[in-house]
Amino acid sequence: MHTTQIHLLGSTLKPQKKGEIIIEKKTERIKFWLSDKELKQIDGNAKKLNLNRSEYIRLLIENCQVVKSPDINYDDYYTKFKMLGDEINNYKKMLNSVGIFNAKDVAGTCKNLLKLMKILETEITEKMRIEIQKTKGGLQ
Repeated sequence: MHTTQIHLLGSTLKPQKKGEIIIEKKTERIKFWLSDKELKQIDGNAKKLNLNRSEYIRLLIENCQVVKSPDINYDDYYTKFKMLGDEINNYKKMLNSVGIFNAKDVAGTCKNLLKLMKILETEITEKMRIEIQKTKGGLQ
């Protein structure tokens, strides 16, 4: 059900049932920092919807679904990525010092890096899908 909202001096009049209006007084103010790009994005989106900043942010909050971050062993991934990054750095040092490197080894390390990235992407995607389903009441 979509309700029309009328904003007057920090209050919102929300039609509930026929003939019934509840006034919601806005009593709290928050401040936070945004980049120029973020502010332009908010202003642009608000303008497209014919809303002011506050109305647009409230709309986002009303329609936001909070999803729990999936449990992933990020420390394990960090260790693996660091190890592969160190290997690549060693190849770079060798190239800088003697002017040569083993292309087959470098290609193998890069292949392992891409494989690990794909594994992490798949794990995050699948676990996020499950968490989203939980918020919709689809999984327990």
